[in-house]
Amino acid sequence: MLARATLLAASVLLVSGCKLELPILGGNSISGPLKLETVEFQRAGGPQCPGAPETTPENIRCANLQLTYPKVLAAGNPQAAAKINQFIQEQVLEYSDAEGKPPATPEEFASMFASAYNEVPDAMGLWEMERKVEVSFASDHLATLNFSESGYTGGAHPFSGQRYFVLDLDSGKQLTLNELLAAGYETALNKVGEQAFRKARGLSASTSLDGAGFWFANNIFKVNTNFGVLGNGLVFNFNPYEVAPYAMGPTDFTVAYGDIQGLIPDTSPLATVAK
Repeated sequence: MLARATLLAASVLLVSGCKLELPILGGNSISGPLKLETVEFQRAGGPQCPGAPETTPENIRCANLQLTYPKVLAAGNPQAAAKINQFIQEQVLEYSDAEGKPPATPEEFASMFASAYNEVPDAMGLWEMERKVEVSFASDHLATLNFSESGYTGGAHPFSGQRYFVLDLDSGKQLTLNELLAAGYETALNKVGEQAFRKARGLSASTSLDGAGFWFANNIFKVNTNFGVLGNGLVFNFNPYEVAPYAMGPTDFTVAYGDIQGLIPDTSPLATVAK
């Protein structure tokens, strides 16, 4: 078993807080009360990391963690900002040691990740994990966070994936489809969702989903809960292995608001965005 990790390098960069400036998405410029600063953290640990004496690509034995995420300086109110920051931390630090203990800080996460590497018998090469949280959309009352993760920890393939989270900027609460759309929305949403999915995948209306390599139960398309609010519609994501083999990769597709206007009540937090 390899020696316990020696942490070799660390850096934490805070970029000064400023008014959120993001590009135009879906035809609507991003607006609202959200103010952010970006936090970047990177740490490598292991017996033989880059920068150590006599390290070469052939003898490297190291685990590298990189985190990039926003710190909310202002949202709808201070309580919401605090709750959103807590939510972001929970996503970024989602990990546990062998006893199931989660890390409380990025530094502790990096130590756990390096320790996990060292506990693999004869571990060689470089383990990497990179996590990013970005704001994909923001309005007066809603924001969409895009959490992405990629890396390699042994095995046949590297790993990657992304999740969307829709947050209420006035409460800090994560919102679900049930809270944005009218009761009984499922059938209609799945119908237009399938059309958008097929377009994204280049499938005709008559092509069998399972014949094309997808794994929907009973060959019936259903959207998942991995969705975000954008300026032009609801974006959904199926990650690798979720509904198709790894080689087919992920699928992102957007359901336009014009196709689901009847599913958006006037009282929905989505109503002003979807106009």
